[in-house]
Amino acid sequence: MAKEAKPGPEPKKPAPFIIWRPEYDLGIPLLDKQHLGIIATINALYDAMSVGQGESALAAAIEMVSGYTVSHFGAEEAFHRDHAYPEADCHRKLHEEIASALPGVGRKSSWGNDPREFLNFLKKWFIDHICRQDRAFRDFLRENEPGVLAAGS
Repeated sequence: MAKEAKPGPEPKKPAPFIIWRPEYDLGIPLLDKQHLGIIATINALYDAMSVGQGESALAAAIEMVSGYTVSHFGAEEAFHRDHAYPEADCHRKLHEEIASALPGVGRKSSWGNDPREFLNFLKKWFIDHICRQDRAFRDFLRENEPGVLAAGS
């Protein structure tokens, strides 16, 4: 009788590429949930890359982020309008810049079969846009309409 092979230990999952931190929280549940979704996509691509499957995960990540930016940017811009955010036009222009750069970065990464460029673009976008620009909107709300933000924000 042959010995039954025991499965080896599960491969260790890499640490997330981006970890949600309290300072990322805007206190606007819809936008925070969308930001978490963006982080999940970035981390899923990073996880796939860490096990040599980044190229196959790239197309799905590009598609998800492309669709998500349309709905997410629309939601943010609606919040800006609803709360008379004075920097709304500047923020919308930043959204337009990101949205116009995204397809080119995605194509370049796809053509080169190298998801790192797309991953780094997403991380830079997250750090710069969400952690600076979106927090400026949160700070505006704190000063002008504190009751709009979730408790503790």
